[in-house]
Amino acid sequence: MTTCFTKRKVLILECLIRAPEVTSAELAALLELSPPAAGMALLRVTRSGLVSRIFDRRHGCHCYAITSKGRARLEFLREGAH
Repeated sequence: MTTCFTKRKVLILECLIRAPEVTSAELAALLELSPPAAGMALLRVTRSGLVSRIFDRRHGCHCYAITSKGRARLEFLREGAH
């Protein structure tokens, strides 16, 4: 059974494949999440090593990008859905 967080994790990872280096605010808007919900979800996937957090000095905020571990996990989760 897929949990709500697993579904959200897949959405986040898929979003980062399509739009690399997004801010938490951008991700919240793209996925129609509240900013706190997006921030908490990003914290979880970052701590799991699925996403990296990079400080963008030009814009003065953190950006998030999928890692190779995140790509592998997304592939695994997609295979499990079939």
